[in-house]
Amino acid sequence: MKKIYNILALAAVTTGLSSCVNNWLDQTPSNGTPTSSAITNYNDARTAMYGMYDGLQGNSTYTQYYAARMFYYGDVRGDDMQARTQGMRTSSCYEMRYTADDAPNMWNIQYNVIRRANRLIEAVDNKTITDAENFQAELANIYNQAKVIRALVHFDLVKVYGMPYTYDEGASLGVPFVDKPLDRDAQPGRDKVADVYAKVVADLNNAIDSEALTVSKKAGEKQGYIDLWAAKALLCRVYLYMNKNQEAFDLAKEIIDDSPYELWTPEQYAEAWDKQDPNHTKEMIFELINNGSDDWADREGIGYLLNEQGYADAICTKSFVDMLQTDPADVRNEVVIPAMYDKDLKKTYGENPIFINKFPLGALGDMRLANLPILRLSEVYLNAAEAAAKLGGAAKAEGIKYLNDLLDKRTKTPTAKVSDAIADDEFLSKVLIERRKELVGEGQRFFDAMRNNETIVRYSSEENQGWHYSLLKKSQSFDRTYTKALLPIPVSETNANPTLKAQQNPGY
Repeated sequence: MKKIYNILALAAVTTGLSSCVNNWLDQTPSNGTPTSSAITNYNDARTAMYGMYDGLQGNSTYTQYYAARMFYYGDVRGDDMQARTQGMRTSSCYEMRYTADDAPNMWNIQYNVIRRANRLIEAVDNKTITDAENFQAELANIYNQAKVIRALVHFDLVKVYGMPYTYDEGASLGVPFVDKPLDRDAQPGRDKVADVYAKVVADLNNAIDSEALTVSKKAGEKQGYIDLWAAKALLCRVYLYMNKNQEAFDLAKEIIDDSPYELWTPEQYAEAWDKQDPNHTKEMIFELINNGSDDWADREGIGYLLNEQGYADAICTKSFVDMLQTDPADVRNEVVIPAMYDKDLKKTYGENPIFINKFPLGALGDMRLANLPILRLSEVYLNAAEAAAKLGGAAKAEGIKYLNDLLDKRTKTPTAKVSDAIADDEFLSKVLIERRKELVGEGQRFFDAMRNNETIVRYSSEENQGWHYSLLKKSQSFDRTYTKALLPIPVSETNANPTLKAQQNPGY
């Protein structure tokens, strides 16, 4: 079973990432050699692929992507998780007090990953790989993995910097879609949200239709890499964000019926988050692998931020804990745990479960080595149920079955399951609550709320403030029209690019 190994060839690019002006337009590819001779043989292409995956985490200084920020950005900006107190690494995203000058950066690292993907795609398209005839299948696989990664990163960027597709059918500004390596003096403008989504869907469909991606026969066969099922699961998520519910439902059904992945059983659930557990890969369609601190997790990684023995940075909100505990038989209670070591924390929170344990110390005894879940089969079941709830009609019955199939693996409480007679609006509400319970700590709640036009309510008075500390009035309860619901384009980019400066998000 292959893993992502950091090799010396990657050091030049990963240590070279910085927040300098327009740095996302001016990066050498993953082996650090000049652009004109970067990828000339199969070994170069394979090395560049490792660099592309490694970049998804970020780097040891700027953990701006899946090493940490993409997870906590999607959680503490919602209503189910929060920064524990002021001055935490997650506090800026949680408090939403930032201005254009000091906002969290979710731009530079991501565009560098896109550049790495584009270099791979360009090398194959331009036939610069001299031994390509000897590795046609392997290169086709790498090429299409790069297309999926390019789609994933653009999708993440447009969620952070653009209004949800469902806000205005994508008519507002998104992000620049960069599908080729750009000159360092290039000054691209923002594409519309709809155009970004269309290109993301095109990349994913092209990769899926190519028949070049590995079709894993067993769960975990391509652990750490994109295979056909990962591409389809990502496209299923994208369709759901676009409110293309029939397409999302059809893809979810195909993955559930035909892929080798299975839901964790109630007995497996809590322990399966440990990557050493034999059932770990059973449900993980795509995750990023951490083998050591040089994988950019270290003490800035999400595992360390969420663990009491790490920085104890972000915790669950009281309202979420109360909601989860309405069903004591729900096994998801087992991955939200109380403080056990720090006397001050125990004094403040008592025996209340506050810490997400999805990035556990595990058998290796180090939460920094936990893998990073990007796509799980549980989400696919929930995608199917949500899409069916919105479609109604004949699809509703199938959606109810998928939701109940998931609940069978999460709780032994009979009343938790959904009746066929449930009203359409009640069914959708139930699905969205189950998304919150299932995906907490995985960076999805805020985005789910925004695309569904929900109001995020942290607290509305001192009586229901729970464990929240003082927030700006507008950040206590808000919807997707709130200015701070979108990050500003980084000032370094707007200063260097007049096109982007004229397209800055409103309010900044």
